[in-house]
Amino acid sequence: MSFGDHLEELRTRMWRAIKGLALCLVIGFILDAIGDAVGKPWIGVGKPMLKIITDPVEAKIKEFYRERNEKTLERLEEARKSEDADNAILKTTKFPGKIRSPEFEKAFGKSEIDVEIEVTAAELDAAAKIGQDAGDTGKGNLTGLGVMEAFMVYIKVSLLCGVIIACPWIFGQMWAFIGAGLYPHEKKLVHVYLPFSIGLFIGGCVMCQFLVMPQAVKAMLAFYKWINIDPDLRLNEWLGFAIVMPLVFGLAFQTPIVMIFLNRIGIFGYEVYLAKWRYAIFIMAILSALLTPSTDVVSMLFLFVPTFGLYMAGVWICYMLPPPQGLLGGAGEEEEEVGV
Repeated sequence: MSFGDHLEELRTRMWRAIKGLALCLVIGFILDAIGDAVGKPWIGVGKPMLKIITDPVEAKIKEFYRERNEKTLERLEEARKSEDADNAILKTTKFPGKIRSPEFEKAFGKSEIDVEIEVTAAELDAAAKIGQDAGDTGKGNLTGLGVMEAFMVYIKVSLLCGVIIACPWIFGQMWAFIGAGLYPHEKKLVHVYLPFSIGLFIGGCVMCQFLVMPQAVKAMLAFYKWINIDPDLRLNEWLGFAIVMPLVFGLAFQTPIVMIFLNRIGIFGYEVYLAKWRYAIFIMAILSALLTPSTDVVSMLFLFVPTFGLYMAGVWICYMLPPPQGLLGGAGEEEEEVGV
């Protein structure tokens, strides 16, 4: 085909991919509306996924305040035992209340009596937080500062879910355009390695979401605890962090696939990988520190250790599967192509 025909084919494939993505988005919006209408929040796409993304930080913030309340009550008990009247934690506050009981009717001629309740401010604050945590008041721990923030976050999550659902169709359109220009042995390499690449990518994302993210949030909240500041996390900022981290892990888990691919086409052998393992450790440590959005060492190690393990696994696979001779074709094949 001419250059103009190639551009026309690219435009056609892109439009088909966009139409498939738009269809998946509309289906997701409809399912979210149905789930909200029937009172089943698990029905849908964007809204359930948003809950999965926000659950780690919500759980860790609740744990943060629960631990703080426990320590506050422990300090209060210690102050009471020491009978230190000057301790600020023992300062009390009073407020009026009423106690109702049918027994009061017999004794006082009325079913309720007025009382004055005296409690410490620490107890009152701890009780309020415990009640909010246990009472399921619907108040979340992530805040939004702009009037459009909640809407934009929902659209971003829905768009991400739409891309994931439509990825077979999108990749199919991409492959239909790219595959036409590849040799048969190149197509074979793609067909062999693509399933493993997708599996490693999904494995990296799942590991990050359910193993790394809770620990990363806990490590970051430890700094709030250390300097005694209440965390007030924004929904939009957390979304950016929660989306980038799984993508980084998914891409990092492609390490053995890249190594095997370079080995199969004869660029690097297992001897080179094994001889340069010290350089590999240094490079992977630097990249792990730079690519993880958080600044804690826990997230960096969670990315570095599996990546180095996959690097060594790639070395072993390259040793077991040496590059075949004539993979890219000999001179006869090139002459045949020129002749055609």
